[in-house]
Amino acid sequence: MKMNKYLISIVIPTKNRQKYCIEVVKQIVSLKLEDLQIVIQDNSDEDKLKEEILKLKCDDILYNYCDKTLSFVDNFSLALSLSSGEYVCMIGDDDGILPNIIKATKYIKANRIDALIPGLNSVYIWPSEHPIVKGGENGYLCLSYIKNKGKLIDCSKGLHDLMNKGGQEYQSLDLPRIYHGIIKKTILDQVKEMTGNYFSGLTPDIYMSTALSLICEKVYKVEFPVTVSGICLKSGSANSATGKHTGKLEDAPHFIGHDGYIWAQKVPKIYSVESIWADTVLHALNDFNAKKEQDKFRIDVLDAICLKKYPQFSNEIISHASSYGFSKFRLLLLGNYYKYLLFVKRVFRRLLRKKGEVKKYYNIPDINKAVDCTNAELRRKQL
Repeated sequence: MKMNKYLISIVIPTKNRQKYCIEVVKQIVSLKLEDLQIVIQDNSDEDKLKEEILKLKCDDILYNYCDKTLSFVDNFSLALSLSSGEYVCMIGDDDGILPNIIKATKYIKANRIDALIPGLNSVYIWPSEHPIVKGGENGYLCLSYIKNKGKLIDCSKGLHDLMNKGGQEYQSLDLPRIYHGIIKKTILDQVKEMTGNYFSGLTPDIYMSTALSLICEKVYKVEFPVTVSGICLKSGSANSATGKHTGKLEDAPHFIGHDGYIWAQKVPKIYSVESIWADTVLHALNDFNAKKEQDKFRIDVLDAICLKKYPQFSNEIISHASSYGFSKFRLLLLGNYYKYLLFVKRVFRRLLRKKGEVKKYYNIPDINKAVDCTNAELRRKQL
Protein backbone atom coordinates (compact mmCIF):
# COMPACT_ATOMS: atom_id res chain seq x y z
CA MET A 1 0.00 0.00 0.00
CA LYS A 2 1.36 3.38 -0.95
CA MET A 3 2.37 5.77 1.84
CA ASN A 4 1.12 9.03 0.33
CA LYS A 5 -2.54 9.98 0.33
CA TYR A 6 -5.06 8.50 -2.08
CA LEU A 7 -7.51 10.73 -3.88
CA ILE A 8 -10.44 8.94 -2.22
CA SER A 9 -11.00 6.27 0.39
CA ILE A 10 -14.04 4.00 0.17
CA VAL A 11 -14.73 3.19 3.82
CA ILE A 12 -16.77 0.09 4.71
CA PRO A 13 -17.66 -0.67 8.34
CA THR A 14 -18.97 -4.23 8.61
CA LYS A 15 -20.24 -6.73 11.16
CA ASN A 16 -21.29 -10.35 10.56
CA ARG A 17 -22.20 -9.88 6.90
CA GLN A 18 -19.09 -11.39 5.36
CA LYS A 19 -21.05 -12.98 2.51
CA TYR A 20 -22.07 -9.58 1.17
CA CYS A 21 -18.98 -7.62 2.15
CA ILE A 22 -16.54 -9.76 0.18
CA GLU A 23 -18.69 -9.46 -2.95
CA VAL A 24 -18.74 -5.67 -2.55
CA VAL A 25 -14.96 -5.54 -2.17
CA LYS A 26 -14.52 -7.76 -5.24
CA GLN A 27 -16.81 -5.44 -7.19
CA ILE A 28 -14.77 -2.35 -6.28
CA VAL A 29 -11.47 -4.10 -7.04
CA SER A 30 -12.80 -5.24 -10.44
CA LEU A 31 -13.16 -1.60 -11.52
CA LYS A 32 -9.36 -1.17 -11.31
CA LEU A 33 -9.71 2.48 -10.35
CA GLU A 34 -6.48 4.36 -9.73
CA ASP A 35 -5.88 6.48 -6.63
CA LEU A 36 -8.64 4.72 -4.68
CA GLN A 37 -8.23 3.08 -1.27
CA ILE A 38 -10.62 0.50 0.21
CA VAL A 39 -10.85 0.51 4.01
CA ILE A 40 -12.66 -2.35 5.75
CA GLN A 41 -13.27 -2.13 9.49
CA ASP A 42 -14.54 -5.53 10.61
CA ASN A 43 -16.26 -5.94 13.99
CA SER A 44 -17.64 -9.41 13.25
CA ASP A 45 -17.66 -12.27 15.74
CA GLU A 46 -14.76 -13.84 13.80
CA ASP A 47 -12.23 -12.62 11.24
CA LYS A 48 -12.94 -15.12 8.45
CA LEU A 49 -13.35 -12.17 6.08
CA LYS A 50 -9.60 -11.56 6.35
CA GLU A 51 -8.74 -14.74 4.45
CA GLU A 52 -11.04 -13.80 1.58
CA ILE A 53 -9.55 -10.29 1.42
CA LEU A 54 -6.01 -11.67 1.26
CA LYS A 55 -6.96 -13.83 -1.73
CA LEU A 56 -7.61 -10.68 -3.74
CA LYS A 57 -3.93 -9.65 -3.46
CA CYS A 58 -4.79 -5.98 -3.74
CA ASP A 59 -2.33 -3.52 -2.18
CA ASP A 60 -4.97 -0.79 -1.99
CA ILE A 61 -7.09 -2.61 0.61
CA LEU A 62 -6.66 -1.83 4.28
CA TYR A 63 -8.39 -4.47 6.41
CA ASN A 64 -8.70 -4.12 10.17
CA TYR A 65 -10.36 -6.56 12.55
CA CYS A 66 -11.52 -5.65 16.05
CA ASP A 67 -13.06 -8.36 18.23
CA LYS A 68 -14.03 -5.91 20.99
CA THR A 69 -17.76 -5.11 21.15
CA LEU A 70 -18.20 -1.75 19.44
CA SER A 71 -21.25 0.43 19.03
CA PHE A 72 -22.35 1.38 15.52
CA VAL A 73 -20.81 4.83 15.87
CA ASP A 74 -17.54 3.51 17.31
CA ASN A 75 -17.17 1.01 14.47
CA PHE A 76 -17.78 3.81 11.96
CA SER A 77 -15.36 6.14 13.75
CA LEU A 78 -12.61 3.51 13.79
CA ALA A 79 -13.19 2.81 10.09
CA LEU A 80 -12.92 6.50 9.21
CA SER A 81 -9.76 6.95 11.29
CA LEU A 82 -8.00 4.32 9.14
CA SER A 83 -8.59 6.13 5.85
CA SER A 84 -5.85 8.12 4.13
CA GLY A 85 -7.68 9.58 1.13
CA GLU A 86 -8.07 13.30 0.50
CA TYR A 87 -11.77 12.57 0.19
CA VAL A 88 -13.95 9.91 1.79
CA CYS A 89 -17.03 8.02 0.68
CA MET A 90 -18.56 5.66 3.22
CA ILE A 91 -20.79 2.82 2.04
CA GLY A 92 -22.47 -0.19 3.58
CA ASP A 93 -21.19 -3.73 3.18
CA ASP A 94 -23.99 -4.49 0.70
CA ASP A 95 -23.51 -1.44 -1.54
CA GLY A 96 -21.52 -0.86 -4.73
CA ILE A 97 -19.29 1.77 -6.34
CA LEU A 98 -19.66 3.23 -9.82
CA PRO A 99 -16.58 4.04 -11.92
CA ASN A 100 -17.59 7.71 -12.24
CA ILE A 101 -16.69 8.27 -8.58
CA ILE A 102 -13.09 9.16 -9.49
CA LYS A 103 -14.15 11.76 -12.07
CA ALA A 104 -16.65 13.22 -9.60
CA THR A 105 -13.98 13.47 -6.89
CA LYS A 106 -11.52 15.14 -9.25
CA TYR A 107 -14.21 17.65 -10.17
CA ILE A 108 -14.94 18.72 -6.60
CA LYS A 109 -11.23 18.87 -5.81
CA ALA A 110 -10.55 21.14 -8.79
CA ASN A 111 -13.45 23.39 -7.77
CA ARG A 112 -12.55 23.43 -4.06
CA ILE A 113 -15.84 21.88 -3.01
CA ASP A 114 -16.10 20.53 0.54
CA ALA A 115 -18.77 17.93 -0.16
CA LEU A 116 -20.64 16.31 -3.02
CA ILE A 117 -24.20 15.02 -2.57
CA PRO A 118 -24.81 12.42 -5.30
CA GLY A 119 -28.20 11.01 -6.17
CA LEU A 120 -29.52 7.95 -4.35
CA ASN A 121 -31.27 6.81 -7.50
CA SER A 122 -29.69 3.40 -8.03
CA VAL A 123 -31.11 0.90 -5.54
CA TYR A 124 -30.28 -2.80 -5.63
CA ILE A 125 -32.05 -5.49 -3.62
CA TRP A 126 -29.97 -8.64 -3.25
CA PRO A 127 -31.49 -12.05 -4.11
CA SER A 128 -33.53 -13.52 -1.27
CA GLU A 129 -36.27 -16.05 -0.71
CA HIS A 130 -38.29 -13.34 1.03
CA PRO A 131 -37.55 -10.09 -0.85
CA ILE A 132 -39.10 -6.79 0.19
CA VAL A 133 -40.05 -6.17 -3.46
CA LYS A 134 -42.44 -8.44 -5.29
CA GLY A 135 -40.61 -10.50 -7.89
CA GLY A 136 -37.20 -9.71 -6.45
CA GLU A 137 -36.26 -13.24 -5.45
CA ASN A 138 -33.39 -13.30 -7.97
CA GLY A 139 -32.27 -9.74 -7.43
CA TYR A 140 -33.90 -6.41 -8.32
CA LEU A 141 -32.55 -3.03 -9.43
CA CYS A 142 -34.41 0.27 -9.66
CA LEU A 143 -32.98 3.32 -11.45
CA SER A 144 -35.02 6.47 -10.97
CA TYR A 145 -34.88 10.10 -12.12
CA ILE A 146 -31.21 10.10 -13.15
CA LYS A 147 -30.44 13.51 -14.64
CA ASN A 148 -27.44 15.57 -15.68
CA LYS A 149 -28.17 18.33 -13.20
CA GLY A 150 -26.24 19.91 -10.35
CA LYS A 151 -26.28 22.95 -8.09
CA LEU A 152 -24.59 24.53 -5.10
CA ILE A 153 -26.81 24.19 -2.05
CA ASP A 154 -27.42 26.13 1.14
CA CYS A 155 -26.78 23.81 4.09
CA SER A 156 -28.44 26.19 6.54
CA LYS A 157 -31.71 25.83 4.64
CA GLY A 158 -31.33 22.06 4.64
CA LEU A 159 -30.79 22.09 8.40
CA HIS A 160 -33.79 24.40 8.86
CA ASP A 161 -35.93 21.93 6.90
CA LEU A 162 -34.59 19.07 9.03
CA MET A 163 -35.71 20.88 12.20
CA ASN A 164 -39.16 21.51 10.68
CA LYS A 165 -39.50 17.80 9.95
CA GLY A 166 -38.56 16.73 13.47
CA GLY A 167 -35.24 15.25 12.30
CA GLN A 168 -36.77 13.15 9.49
CA GLU A 169 -36.17 12.62 5.75
CA TYR A 170 -32.60 13.90 5.95
CA GLN A 171 -31.48 12.03 2.82
CA SER A 172 -33.98 13.95 0.68
CA LEU A 173 -32.93 17.37 2.02
CA ASP A 174 -30.09 19.68 1.01
CA LEU A 175 -27.70 18.21 3.57
CA PRO A 176 -24.16 16.88 3.03
CA ARG A 177 -23.65 13.25 3.92
CA ILE A 178 -20.73 10.87 4.29
CA TYR A 179 -22.91 7.82 3.58
CA HIS A 180 -23.07 7.57 -0.22
CA GLY A 181 -21.59 11.06 -0.40
CA ILE A 182 -18.08 12.41 -0.96
CA ILE A 183 -16.53 14.56 1.77
CA LYS A 184 -13.15 16.23 2.07
CA LYS A 185 -11.23 14.42 4.83
CA THR A 186 -10.00 17.66 6.44
CA ILE A 187 -13.63 18.66 6.97
CA LEU A 188 -14.29 15.34 8.72
CA ASP A 189 -11.21 15.91 10.86
CA GLN A 190 -12.72 19.23 11.95
CA VAL A 191 -15.70 17.34 13.36
CA LYS A 192 -13.36 15.15 15.39
CA GLU A 193 -11.35 18.13 16.62
CA MET A 194 -14.51 19.93 17.76
CA THR A 195 -16.29 16.97 19.37
CA GLY A 196 -13.56 14.46 20.25
CA ASN A 197 -14.79 11.81 17.82
CA TYR A 198 -15.93 11.49 14.23
CA PHE A 199 -19.39 10.22 15.18
CA SER A 200 -21.66 10.27 18.20
CA GLY A 201 -25.33 9.73 18.95
CA LEU A 202 -26.78 6.36 17.96
CA THR A 203 -26.65 6.32 14.17
CA PRO A 204 -23.54 7.64 12.42
CA ASP A 205 -24.87 8.74 9.03
CA ILE A 206 -27.41 11.29 10.27
CA TYR A 207 -25.02 12.49 13.01
CA MET A 208 -22.38 13.35 10.43
CA SER A 209 -24.95 14.85 8.05
CA THR A 210 -26.11 17.23 10.79
CA ALA A 211 -22.55 18.06 11.86
CA LEU A 212 -21.37 18.71 8.30
CA SER A 213 -24.28 21.07 7.66
CA LEU A 214 -22.84 23.30 10.39
CA ILE A 215 -19.27 23.49 9.07
CA CYS A 216 -19.27 22.86 5.30
CA GLU A 217 -18.96 26.04 3.26
CA LYS A 218 -19.26 24.80 -0.32
CA VAL A 219 -21.51 21.84 -1.09
CA TYR A 220 -22.60 20.63 -4.52
CA LYS A 221 -25.59 18.39 -5.22
CA VAL A 222 -26.13 16.31 -8.36
CA GLU A 223 -29.01 14.17 -9.59
CA PHE A 224 -27.02 11.12 -10.64
CA PRO A 225 -25.39 8.39 -8.49
CA VAL A 226 -21.74 7.52 -7.88
CA THR A 227 -22.71 4.49 -5.79
CA VAL A 228 -25.35 1.75 -5.82
CA SER A 229 -27.42 1.53 -2.63
CA GLY A 230 -27.69 -2.13 -1.73
CA ILE A 231 -30.32 -3.76 0.45
CA CYS A 232 -29.76 -7.29 1.69
CA LEU A 233 -31.99 -9.33 3.98
CA LYS A 234 -29.83 -8.41 7.02
CA SER A 235 -29.58 -4.70 6.25
CA GLY A 236 -31.03 -1.86 8.28
CA SER A 237 -33.13 -0.77 5.30
CA ALA A 238 -34.71 -4.21 5.06
CA ASN A 239 -35.39 -4.25 8.80
CA SER A 240 -37.00 -0.83 8.57
CA ALA A 241 -39.21 -1.90 5.68
CA THR A 242 -40.35 -5.02 7.55
CA GLY A 243 -40.91 -3.24 10.88
CA LYS A 244 -38.05 -4.88 12.79
CA HIS A 245 -36.63 -1.49 13.85
CA THR A 246 -39.50 -1.03 16.31
CA GLY A 247 -40.06 -1.85 19.96
CA LYS A 248 -39.20 -0.86 23.49
CA LEU A 249 -36.41 1.67 23.69
CA GLU A 250 -34.27 -0.50 25.94
CA ASP A 251 -34.30 -3.26 23.27
CA ALA A 252 -32.70 -1.09 20.56
CA PRO A 253 -29.46 -2.68 19.28
CA HIS A 254 -28.08 0.83 18.82
CA PHE A 255 -27.33 0.94 22.57
CA ILE A 256 -24.83 -1.93 22.30
CA GLY A 257 -21.41 -0.57 23.19
CA HIS A 258 -22.85 2.55 24.86
CA ASP A 259 -22.59 2.90 28.62
CA GLY A 260 -24.84 5.42 30.34
CA TYR A 261 -26.22 6.87 27.12
CA ILE A 262 -28.42 9.94 27.72
CA TRP A 263 -31.53 9.97 25.53
CA ALA A 264 -32.65 13.39 24.23
CA GLN A 265 -35.60 14.74 26.22
CA LYS A 266 -37.28 16.13 23.10
CA VAL A 267 -37.69 12.61 21.69
CA PRO A 268 -40.34 10.11 22.88
CA LYS A 269 -38.88 7.04 24.56
CA ILE A 270 -39.76 4.46 21.91
CA TYR A 271 -37.53 2.42 19.61
CA SER A 272 -38.09 3.34 15.97
CA VAL A 273 -36.13 4.66 13.02
CA GLU A 274 -37.73 8.06 13.51
CA SER A 275 -36.86 8.36 17.21
CA ILE A 276 -33.28 7.11 16.73
CA TRP A 277 -32.74 9.66 13.95
CA ALA A 278 -34.22 12.52 15.96
CA ASP A 279 -32.18 11.68 19.06
CA THR A 280 -28.97 11.61 17.02
CA VAL A 281 -29.75 14.91 15.29
CA LEU A 282 -30.20 16.57 18.68
CA HIS A 283 -26.97 15.01 19.98
CA ALA A 284 -25.07 16.46 17.02
CA LEU A 285 -26.55 19.92 17.60
CA ASN A 286 -25.69 19.68 21.29
CA ASP A 287 -22.10 18.64 20.50
CA PHE A 288 -21.72 21.76 18.36
CA ASN A 289 -23.54 23.96 20.87
CA ALA A 290 -26.04 24.89 18.14
CA LYS A 291 -28.75 26.12 20.50
CA LYS A 292 -30.56 28.23 17.90
CA GLU A 293 -31.10 25.15 15.73
CA GLN A 294 -32.13 23.04 18.73
CA ASP A 295 -34.82 25.58 19.60
CA LYS A 296 -36.30 25.21 16.10
CA PHE A 297 -36.69 21.42 16.44
CA ARG A 298 -40.37 20.49 15.90
CA ILE A 299 -41.24 18.14 18.75
CA ASP A 300 -44.90 18.13 17.72
CA VAL A 301 -44.08 16.99 14.19
CA LEU A 302 -41.89 14.14 15.45
CA ASP A 303 -44.54 12.99 17.94
CA ALA A 304 -47.24 13.24 15.27
CA ILE A 305 -45.27 11.12 12.79
CA CYS A 306 -44.53 8.51 15.47
CA LEU A 307 -48.15 8.40 16.65
CA LYS A 308 -49.44 7.89 13.12
CA LYS A 309 -46.93 5.16 12.37
CA TYR A 310 -46.76 3.41 15.77
CA PRO A 311 -50.20 3.55 17.43
CA GLN A 312 -49.11 0.71 19.76
CA PHE A 313 -46.99 3.32 21.58
CA SER A 314 -49.75 5.96 21.75
CA ASN A 315 -49.59 6.26 25.56
CA GLU A 316 -45.87 7.03 25.58
CA ILE A 317 -46.08 9.42 22.62
CA ILE A 318 -49.14 11.35 23.83
CA SER A 319 -47.64 11.65 27.30
CA HIS A 320 -44.41 12.99 25.83
CA ALA A 321 -46.26 15.53 23.65
CA SER A 322 -48.45 16.74 26.52
CA SER A 323 -45.36 17.46 28.63
CA TYR A 324 -44.52 20.09 25.98
CA GLY A 325 -48.08 21.41 25.78
CA PHE A 326 -49.16 19.60 22.60
CA SER A 327 -52.58 17.95 22.51
CA LYS A 328 -53.52 14.60 21.02
CA PHE A 329 -55.76 16.43 18.58
CA ARG A 330 -52.79 18.47 17.30
CA LEU A 331 -50.77 15.29 16.80
CA LEU A 332 -53.58 13.62 14.87
CA LEU A 333 -53.94 16.63 12.57
CA LEU A 334 -50.22 16.86 11.93
CA GLY A 335 -49.89 13.11 11.48
CA ASN A 336 -52.59 13.02 8.81
CA TYR A 337 -51.15 16.11 7.13
CA TYR A 338 -47.68 14.59 6.73
CA LYS A 339 -49.00 11.18 5.74
CA TYR A 340 -51.24 12.53 2.97
CA LEU A 341 -48.75 15.20 1.90
CA LEU A 342 -46.21 12.45 1.25
CA PHE A 343 -48.87 10.43 -0.58
CA VAL A 344 -49.86 13.38 -2.78
CA LYS A 345 -46.20 14.12 -3.62
CA ARG A 346 -45.69 10.52 -4.69
CA VAL A 347 -48.85 10.54 -6.84
CA PHE A 348 -47.90 13.80 -8.55
CA ARG A 349 -44.36 12.64 -9.18
CA ARG A 350 -45.66 9.43 -10.74
CA LEU A 351 -48.18 11.31 -12.89
CA LEU A 352 -45.63 13.87 -14.07
CA ARG A 353 -42.71 11.56 -14.70
CA LYS A 354 -41.62 11.04 -18.25
CA LYS A 355 -41.35 7.69 -19.97
CA GLY A 356 -38.14 5.92 -18.98
CA GLU A 357 -37.42 8.03 -15.90
CA VAL A 358 -37.93 4.97 -13.70
CA LYS A 359 -36.47 1.66 -14.84
CA LYS A 360 -36.86 -1.65 -13.06
CA TYR A 361 -34.63 -4.65 -13.66
CA TYR A 362 -35.31 -8.17 -12.42
CA ASN A 363 -33.03 -11.21 -12.21
CA ILE A 364 -29.98 -9.13 -11.25
CA PRO A 365 -27.89 -11.82 -9.53
CA ASP A 366 -25.19 -9.74 -7.85
CA ILE A 367 -23.82 -6.28 -7.12
CA ASN A 368 -21.53 -6.46 -10.18
CA LYS A 369 -24.50 -6.79 -12.51
CA ALA A 370 -26.30 -3.97 -10.68
CA VAL A 371 -23.28 -1.70 -11.19
CA ASP A 372 -23.03 -2.70 -14.86
CA CYS A 373 -26.70 -1.88 -15.48
CA THR A 374 -26.41 1.46 -13.68
CA ASN A 375 -23.23 2.37 -15.54
CA ALA A 376 -24.86 1.50 -18.86
CA GLU A 377 -27.69 3.92 -18.05
CA LEU A 378 -25.21 6.65 -17.14
CA ARG A 379 -23.38 6.15 -20.43
CA ARG A 380 -26.66 6.19 -22.33
CA LYS A 381 -27.44 9.57 -20.75
CA GLN A 382 -23.86 10.71 -21.39
CA LEU A 383 -23.15 11.08 -17.68
